[in-house]
Amino acid sequence: MRTVLAAVFLFLLQAPPLDAHPLNVGYAEITIQAPEVTIALSLNLLELDLVLGLDRNLDARVDQDELDAKRTVIVDYLRRKISVASAGEALPVDVGAFAIGRGADGKDLFETTLRFRSSTPLAAVTVRAAPLTELGADHTTLATIIHGGHRQPFVFHEGVAYQGGAQSFWSSAFQFLGVGIHHIFLGYDHVAFLLGLLLVGGSLLAIVKIVTAFTVAHSVTLSLATLDVVTLPAPLVETGIALSIAYVALENLFFTRFDKRWLVSFLFGFVHGFGFANVLKDMHLPTSSLVASLLFFNVGVEIGQIVIVALVVPLLWALGLTRAYRTTTRLASVAIFSAAAFWFFQRAF
Repeated sequence: MRTVLAAVFLFLLQAPPLDAHPLNVGYAEITIQAPEVTIALSLNLLELDLVLGLDRNLDARVDQDELDAKRTVIVDYLRRKISVASAGEALPVDVGAFAIGRGADGKDLFETTLRFRSSTPLAAVTVRAAPLTELGADHTTLATIIHGGHRQPFVFHEGVAYQGGAQSFWSSAFQFLGVGIHHIFLGYDHVAFLLGLLLVGGSLLAIVKIVTAFTVAHSVTLSLATLDVVTLPAPLVETGIALSIAYVALENLFFTRFDKRWLVSFLFGFVHGFGFANVLKDMHLPTSSLVASLLFFNVGVEIGQIVIVALVVPLLWALGLTRAYRTTTRLASVAIFSAAAFWFFQRAF
């Protein structure tokens, strides 16, 4: 017990100030209506700070004065990363005032509006939006495009442009499938919870029950939260996720029977579903588009989850044949509990 507590203490001393949810997603509402294209942009403020160094007093937050002081730098950056062309000709941009907003996940957002005005009738409009790809080429901007009286979702990546017209159903579906896969792999807290559940091993049937229970539960709350049927405060959800991880890790360390592990997975899965929902809630899509996006986003999450299980379970079964199994799984549980404790204090205080 002393060894476990010492390991937890050392981990917390060395834990980096990283959030369990690197957002890796920006948002844009793009209105194409002559004579201009308007882009209402929302970016994670911490991510923008990482790229442009906005926090002058190094207090780990960016305030309005610091934003305004860096206006020239930010405007130059946005002009490089976001562009609109009409009939192959780049349109000049006017960048509006800066504001600090709050996302569905409770995180601070950088918000502004970009206006691209054309002196001639708009034709063959091309929009490119790839901000914050310095943090990874897989950084995406989830957009709602309003064009010709229709609203449709669009996912911008590095090298991907909107070129007018309605997307096919399957094109949009595969975009959100990819966003779901991407989100589960970057949702470190969700992955930690899943690993904690799987560490104790068990039969194939037991593992299937655990994974299925988690899938069913988080799918329910993901749908309810995304469709605004049920909403919970973001801090409550985020701290609840951290507590769920800590509980599973402590079970691994101090319990010897895990025949009800599927029930733990099911109950805490409801909490994790609210966390998954934050990705889509800020898009403000009409219900018809939102339901399809939600469906394929959730399928993507499940695909990512299956990949994680398929990689981890054979390794755990192989480890179970060695003398190192008990020590390794206990140390892994200590690491998971330590991370959960860090995330809890980070989110709660």
